Parts: sequence; C-alpha cells; structure tokens
Amino acid sequence: MAEPTWIRQYVILERAALRGQLQYRVNFWTTLMGGVAYQGTQLLFLGVLLGKFGLIGGWGFAEVAFVFAMRLASHALYVVPFGSLRLTDVMVQEGEFDRVLLRPVNPFLQLITRWFPLMSLGDALLGVGALVIFSWHAPIDWTAAKVVYLLLAVIGGGLVETGIQTFFSGLSFVATSTSSLRIFADSSITQFSGYPLTMFGRPTFYAFCTVFPMAFISFLPATVLLDRASEVPLPTWLTTVSPLAGPVVLALGYLTFIKMMPRYTSPGA
Repeated sequence: MAEPTWIRQYVILERAALRGQLQYRVNFWTTLMGGVAYQGTQLLFLGVLLGKFGLIGGWGFAEVAFVFAMRLASHALYVVPFGSLRLTDVMVQEGEFDRVLLRPVNPFLQLITRWFPLMSLGDALLGVGALVIFSWHAPIDWTAAKVVYLLLAVIGGGLVETGIQTFFSGLSFVATSTSSLRIFADSSITQFSGYPLTMFGRPTFYAFCTVFPMAFISFLPATVLLDRASEVPLPTWLTTVSPLAGPVVLALGYLTFIKMMPRYTSPGA
C-alpha cells in the first residue's frame, strides 16, 4: 500500500483530534459560543468607539469593520488548522516531543494535529459571517477580480499569522518558554490589526511591516480594495502584492522551526 501523502496524514490526524474533543458535547457548544463571544466583544468595542468619535484615523465604520472582518477571517484560517502550535512549549517542557521524534511522521504535522482548538470554530463562524456582511456594506465596487483578491488576501493574512506562530514554535526548542511572545503577538493582532495602522505614525507602521508584519494580515490589502493605498507610506506596487507576504512569512517561520528543532534537548536526558 502506498504511503499516505502529507495532506492525507494531516486529515487523518486532525480528524482524530477533533473526534477526541467532540466526546464532550456540552463542552463543545459552550466553547464554540465562547469563541464567538470573545471575538464579538472586539466588534462591539469597535462599534462603540466609532459611535462615539465617528472616525478612526480618517476611516469610518464601514471601512474599519471591513478591515476587522478580514482580520478575523484570516485569524480563523490560522487558528482552525494550526492553533495547536501554542502547545509546543508544553510538549518541549514535559518531554512529549521525544515521542514526536520517534514517529515516522513529519514533526510539524504532528504538532499542528496534537489538539483541535474548539474555540477556533467560533472564530471561523464569526469571521465568515462578518466578512460576508461587512464586505457587502463596504464602499467597494465589487468585481470578480476584487473578490479573488479578497480571498487571496484573507488566505495570505492567515499564513502570516501562522508563520509568526511557527517562528515562535521554533524558538521553543532553545528558549523553552515563548508564552510571553505568543501573548504579545495574539494581543497585538487581536487589538490593533483590525484598525488603520497608519494612525500609529510612520516608525511604528514600518515596524508592523517588518519586525512584526501584522500590517499584511488585513490592513494593506484592505487599502487596495478600498482605494486608499495612496495613504500608505509604501510603494503602491508593494501594497498591491501584500497578500504574497503570507507564503513568505510562513516559509521563514517554518525554516526557523526546522533549523531550531535539532537543538531540542529532552528534559529526561
């Protein structure tokens, strides 16, 4: 029998992880609603803030809500298939990664299928709903090309966040604990990436494009769709191809993971 492909292995392992979580139905529904409520509070805060001040950085509610929806949909594309990357620290600290190395399956694949984050389904539910609703109300003359660009932008944003978390997983092999970095990344992306990042000033904006590239998750491609790319202190061509940052950031994160994995030291050694 032919050896299963990487994708087939992922489907088998992820299905097993999900089946394990679904054994507790009450927990499933409460966790699902918890995911919707957690992300929904961000939208509620956005509505209150814009209701009070009218504009944020010169952007109105329809525009900011569209950026928020893109951010949330991209986050769902990270957290549903790759959310268990956050367990890397624990697996390294407790020596569970020893078993990962003994199995004839890609270690990264084993990490991302170690556990299925049920709350991520709530993120996905709200993300898809918000993207559909706020895309409809956004001041955009939709064409087939723009719809395709939106989909590529959402996928690219999900890959950017995945790449960042994969990078931290690589650091786990040498730093043991990356929880503070992960909390910082999650908090920053959740609280700020859904807003017009140019309002923070040029130095901070450039940092969001390089050191911590969360500008590529939703803001930069959103400016293209909203015809506001001229307001961004970057070349227009670079802003336009911003969805391509996703594969680049993921590749760099995975390269870090592969380079750092040989430095893993078992706590039982």
